[in-house]
Amino acid sequence: MELTFEVIQQLEGSFVAACYSENIYTEGSSLEELHENIVSAIDVRFRGRDKPDGSDVRLMLFRE
Repeated sequence: MELTFEVIQQLEGSFVAACYSENIYTEGSSLEELHENIVSAIDVRFRGRDKPDGSDVRLMLFRE
């Protein structure tokens, strides 16, 4: 199962991410924090069922 996140870097430098196919939304003040939050959000969303492998997660980065 592949998950694609649309990541937008906002003008002030923070990031927001959305995976519309699984209704996962998160944000972070840096890419490192965003990564941690995406991993955590995937864990919560897939609790009790098979979750995608890290290689199945795609990020599409856009800037405002």
